[in-house]
Amino acid sequence: MKKIVTIPIFCESHLVKYQIPNLIDTINPDIIIYNEGMFPSGTEGTKKIDEDWIKKYTLNGEGKRGFDFYKLEKIIEDAQQEYPNVKIILNKMDYSDCIDKGKYDFVGTKCYVKANTNFSELGIELEEGDFIFPLEGDTFHHEKSKPAIDYFIENLKPDEGIRSVVVDFIQNQYYTEHVNWQEYNGISPLSPLNKFAKKRRFCVCYGTEEFYESVLANFMTQKYDMLYLGELVTYHYAWWRPGKYLDLRCEQLDRPKEYWESYLKGMEQAKKAEDDLIVVRPQSSIEARRYLKKINIEHPKHIVNHPNYLK
Repeated sequence: MKKIVTIPIFCESHLVKYQIPNLIDTINPDIIIYNEGMFPSGTEGTKKIDEDWIKKYTLNGEGKRGFDFYKLEKIIEDAQQEYPNVKIILNKMDYSDCIDKGKYDFVGTKCYVKANTNFSELGIELEEGDFIFPLEGDTFHHEKSKPAIDYFIENLKPDEGIRSVVVDFIQNQYYTEHVNWQEYNGISPLSPLNKFAKKRRFCVCYGTEEFYESVLANFMTQKYDMLYLGELVTYHYAWWRPGKYLDLRCEQLDRPKEYWESYLKGMEQAKKAEDDLIVVRPQSSIEARRYLKKINIEHPKHIVNHPNYLK
């Protein structure tokens, strides 16, 4: 049985540098695939990408590779030398046939499915019982979770999978979305039984293409009821974006100017790590969604040298 990590990526080299050793220490995969390329309509498939955007954020303004692609190449090359027993692939994705959404809910979903199913193009033959980890370039797991990960996947059968609790981190290691960090009937925000906790796919034991794609097709809805709930936490460093990477993150998502003014003001306030609650969405009708919440949990050792980690 092979363990395969597959990750669509665009301009996340600043995290990949730390993610690869984290993947090896937690999942210990046989193959890691980075499918690098720009989704034609942003990460959610809802934003119009114009020429100025392409010129600013893609390599040489060509509209395919991220502006940090050469840096990413060097990171992958160095990692392959350091971990010769793991096959690490950096593949240049072509999303030219993802202009319309087809049978999916958004163009972004179609791109995501394509970037997690191109195994044969990379010379990889899937077999029943292989474990596939369709992750993202900004997700990590604590090194102490490896025994739990091993236990979960050892007990999966073909066409079964695991989902984990996901904690989104904003600006640094202390802040997350308050809406997803609330106790529920005395249940911890880190428990899969907490109804407020965000949950996403983590691993699928390959059986049929139909089941695997049915999981991937929930990229936008994030509804994974077909997967078992695991006692596992995924650290999602979605808003750890230094400099130009933060500009890109905002411009990838289709939000009004007033939204970003408030959100970025809150992120700047979070740098001080002083306030328990920070307002980022003042107009939200859901009270908890208005805030970032300060928390204090142990992070993976691999992320502590990232520029956004406060020493």
